[in-house]
Amino acid sequence: MLCCVMDQQSDLPPQPAEYYRRKAARARQVAEGVTTRAIKLRLLELAVEYDKLADGTESATRPAADLPDI
Repeated sequence: MLCCVMDQQSDLPPQPAEYYRRKAARARQVAEGVTTRAIKLRLLELAVEYDKLADGTESATRPAADLPDI
């Protein structure tokens, strides 16, 4: 199920960066309690993917510094 989460994200409208940051934090929190190495690794990878989505959302909504205000 975890492997499919990020694939489904492309079909949904973008969420605010804070949404993805919360998801990343939750994946890391769950990973702390997991004893299976492969699952822990996948959860940490998922957290990184969510962080990248958050970064992308922030950069997409950030005004360009070199463009004049209209």
